[in-house]
Amino acid sequence: MSRFTTPALPQSLRCVLRIAALLLVATLGGCWIPEQFEAKVNVNADGSYSYSYDGVLTFAPALADAKRGVLDARGEAEVAKLAPELRRDGFRKADYLGRGRFSVYLERSVPKGQPSFFLSKEMQIFYVVPQIDGTVAIGAFRPDTNALRQFREIGAKIDGTLSVAVGNGVKVLKHNAQSEPWLYGLMGSYKWQIRTPDANPFMIVQPSQ
Repeated sequence: MSRFTTPALPQSLRCVLRIAALLLVATLGGCWIPEQFEAKVNVNADGSYSYSYDGVLTFAPALADAKRGVLDARGEAEVAKLAPELRRDGFRKADYLGRGRFSVYLERSVPKGQPSFFLSKEMQIFYVVPQIDGTVAIGAFRPDTNALRQFREIGAKIDGTLSVAVGNGVKVLKHNAQSEPWLYGLMGSYKWQIRTPDANPFMIVQPSQ
């Protein structure tokens, strides 16, 4: 049985719309696009951690249809049915905004030693993966130039923030954060803006237990 803490998306959340949209989405790497969002990870001294995602998830086939002018009222109604599916999968909030966009919020606590991939291992908006040596690797979605071009073509815009906070005793071994905690590391968190191809968030921490 999989140990991933994020549940698999249900059948109805998979790419099931037009063949043309399916081909487009295949090149984008998944059905869901993270647009405006704030993702947070908190690593505790014992190696357990929590994470959250607050922002917009966009169902790419619907956005592509909207861009082409073929997403009618019936299509919007069908896409809106994904909201309760998201809530059943653990999202505390999933409100349909139209044109394939959903305003969502997810928060989860994870025991020591278990990996997490949000949304999934295949489409990692961000991930937290404990390593064999006891460290924990944290990273996030990295859009390449081609993906960004295709996102723009269907009207999507990546503009997110990843923040990582560590508890007392957790050592930060490596990171490439764009900003760091202040006041001798006591306030704030490590942060990355995720909107360009050179955004490649990466961090290795060592819990104290």
